[in-house]
Amino acid sequence: MPIKGMCPYYRYEKAGVTYCACGSFHFPDREARRAVVYAYCAHPTNFAKCPFKCAMDDFYERSLV
Repeated sequence: MPIKGMCPYYRYEKAGVTYCACGSFHFPDREARRAVVYAYCAHPTNFAKCPFKCAMDDFYERSLV
């Protein structure tokens, strides 16, 4: 089932792999993936606390300088 991610870096999921602008993530099972994706990627406010989103924000801020 596709999810609409709140995070602007979330891309898609395919064959059990979650893709974002920071990389591709393999989880040990569906419950582990759900815990992370729903806690960060698809959460209305917590997506801003994701360490990968913070790293990507910093990367893009440095690229603009």
